[in-house]
Amino acid sequence: MSQPAPGVIVALVAHARQVPAIERERFAARLRGELTGAALLLETCHRVEAYVISPDDPARVALTGLLPPDGLVLTGEAAVRHAIAVAVGRDSVVLGEDQVLHQLRAALDAARKAGGLDGPLERLFTLALQAGRRARSWRQGPQRSLADVALASIERQTGPLVGRDILVVGAGQMGRLAAKAALAAGISVSVANRSGEAAQSLAATTGARIEPFDPGQRAGGFAGVIVALGGAWRIGPDTIKALAASTTVVVDLSVPAAVPTTAAQALGPRFVSADALALGEPEPGTVQGGSLARLDALAERTTLEFLDWLNGRAGRATAEALIMRADHEREAELAVLWQRLPDLPPEARAT
Repeated sequence: MSQPAPGVIVALVAHARQVPAIERERFAARLRGELTGAALLLETCHRVEAYVISPDDPARVALTGLLPPDGLVLTGEAAVRHAIAVAVGRDSVVLGEDQVLHQLRAALDAARKAGGLDGPLERLFTLALQAGRRARSWRQGPQRSLADVALASIERQTGPLVGRDILVVGAGQMGRLAAKAALAAGISVSVANRSGEAAQSLAATTGARIEPFDPGQRAGGFAGVIVALGGAWRIGPDTIKALAASTTVVVDLSVPAAVPTTAAQALGPRFVSADALALGEPEPGTVQGGSLARLDALAERTTLEFLDWLNGRAGRATAEALIMRADHEREAELAVLWQRLPDLPPEARAT
């Protein structure tokens, strides 16, 4: 049995509520370049977090040097509670959303492949994922996602979207969620993507229309545009001019932002970034029997279960250390005895 890692669990947290996207990107790059050893790195649209075991206070202070100015460092029980709250979806823009659980599972798999985690971190995130799956099992009705939040943000400025047109830019996972959520709400959807094949595939599975990646003057004809890209939305002056002259609301779910700065500035309050969505009130979830209270109770039980395990583990380690010390002392005493009685028969030695 391996010995438990000494020290305390530390979480370095940069969330969109405190740290802008550009600073989170820099933080993630620093973590990937400087964070060594067994650690878990979690990156989502709205958060960059690292979980490590720090052996002492000086090391903990050194770790905080990686954080952006408004980042948070959580230690011990606070770090444990935060990790579990993230897993159950309590700390998400949409209460109990699925995406963060998938991202946490992927982060755990990546940490294991990179060399594994210390026992306490492995146990913590195993329990956290179990709690996350249990929270999702309580779901009633369709699950809301960040795409639903984007649609609601457009409606707040333009009024009801039923029967109107929106453009979804991007055919990845979030683009697909946005298209499906809009169609389910009775909204007419067009899709655009760098890859024409990906756009055609999304259109074929959803019934959406296809638009050019740079729609030009047609961009101003949409009530809203949802952008979900892994890179820049490369649009020309005609598209930017059309958007600026219209009432179109553009929501950019991309991190880092995909919409050009010139377009965002021209749109003014009609441009909504992913970070702006995170600053709003959390969207209601669909957990049966009181969403917040039930998730909080689950997170609390899981936290206490982990802390009980951790305390028991420390006690077992102490007992094992005492046993090993006693064994070493006994062996030393016997070695002295063998020197004093070199001719002792084997039977007597065994006794």
